[in-house]
Amino acid sequence: MNQLIKRLFSDSAAFAIATMGNKLAAVVLAPIYIRILQKDQHAIGDWGLTQTYTLILTYLCILGTDTALAYYFYDTKDEKDRRVYFTNTLLFSVGMCILFSVLSFLFDSTLSSVVYRNDRYDDTHLLTIATVATLGAIVIQHILAYARYNRRVWFFNIFSMAFVIGSSVLSVVLAYYMKPSVLGIFYGQLIGQGTVALILLWLYRKELTWKFSKPHTIQLIKYGSPVMISLLSFWIMSSISRPMLNYLVPDNAAIKYDANAIYEATVRIASFIVLITAPFQLAWRPFSMSIKDRDDAKQVYGLIGRGLLVFGTLAIMVLTFFIQPLYNLYIGTPGPETKVDLSSGYLYVWMLSLGTLLNVLHPVFGVGLFIKKQTKYISRIFILVSVMFLIGNFLLVPYFKIWGTVSMTAASYLIAVILIYRASQKVYPVEFKFGAVMLYMTVFLASMAWISYVQANHLPNPWITYVAAFVGNVAVVFITGLIPVNMLNRIGSLLPKLGGKK
Repeated sequence: MNQLIKRLFSDSAAFAIATMGNKLAAVVLAPIYIRILQKDQHAIGDWGLTQTYTLILTYLCILGTDTALAYYFYDTKDEKDRRVYFTNTLLFSVGMCILFSVLSFLFDSTLSSVVYRNDRYDDTHLLTIATVATLGAIVIQHILAYARYNRRVWFFNIFSMAFVIGSSVLSVVLAYYMKPSVLGIFYGQLIGQGTVALILLWLYRKELTWKFSKPHTIQLIKYGSPVMISLLSFWIMSSISRPMLNYLVPDNAAIKYDANAIYEATVRIASFIVLITAPFQLAWRPFSMSIKDRDDAKQVYGLIGRGLLVFGTLAIMVLTFFIQPLYNLYIGTPGPETKVDLSSGYLYVWMLSLGTLLNVLHPVFGVGLFIKKQTKYISRIFILVSVMFLIGNFLLVPYFKIWGTVSMTAASYLIAVILIYRASQKVYPVEFKFGAVMLYMTVFLASMAWISYVQANHLPNPWITYVAAFVGNVAVVFITGLIPVNMLNRIGSLLPKLGGKK
């Protein structure tokens, strides 16, 4: 058993290399993209809108068959049968993407007018290029998933980073030289991802049967298609803000086109927090399952949940103290060629970062649902919350613009954590001191709202507000007993046990 757990952690750490490398590359390259795209008033917002389109396109083409392949790979003992499942997963997704590519080419003008609300890309076939680029990404995703199931760790890491970093660098170069610059980004993806996809197909040609099997395909779709509902809720929560800003900000508002650009720049800098939360996400599931039978497991879960919440929120608060100069460094100094004003984007970073943190916290506060195999409640809750997010955006964005959508992001994830916590407590009670958690979050949100007001209105001596807010929140943590004063000693006593026996 110990060897299995060690292997699980070892594999998780090894596969995390590519994940973290790709996220780091995205963070590093984003300010370069922004500097290039600022030369076109609409380019930054259109970049985000196109990625929103390709994300939903990916879901529709795969239709959950990647999840189904993971199941049948381990459920099927015959190697030949595994290859049939692998082949038909690939054939189905590729076939769907080719179909969408043809439709995109035939109806490019209509589709473009819907996505961008104008005809500026009619002659470029931008969405068709993006659709074909998605084809390469889907092939890569399926083949690397198959490599991961076969525990080909370094093969997975090398090609994962090669296709992300390679296509990103090529996109930067083409975006700089091509007009419109957004087209250069997706031409770079098309060439980069297409090249890696062809290489992988050649390397894995012996693993493919190259025969269509209707029974296998039907099984894949039947198993995977229900996942689409959860994926759609995720798409709504993560991507729908862009088209909503595009459609719901009044046409006569001066911020009309800037709203999409500002939001996109804000999302990019807020993704910094992913570099902190991603390792925890990768480690939490195997760690939480490995200690579930320990006598002190619930104590550990409660301590980690409260500790991560406090550490994460205070880190976001401290980041907010310095966010304006960091943000300005990120987007660069506006020059004579700059066509869009992004300067106010720093105000929204903390809400998007909080949404990311709360999303990471939901499997911690809902750990009981995973232990008791009741994860269906999580899907249902996120579907409900995504509908609330959608309605909230419709109501708030026309009046509050970017503030409306970022506030709904933080609020929706907070509601999701609360509902998941309540469902989890019914099947596996854990002492999270949730009353103290909610009191702390109330004080934290009030503090951050005041900080935002001070920054937005450029009030004098903001550091007085910063120090008062930080000290006040830390005081609430210890006064409410959310984290005991002797927490460090308790953590010190728990850590040696985590590597030992029950």
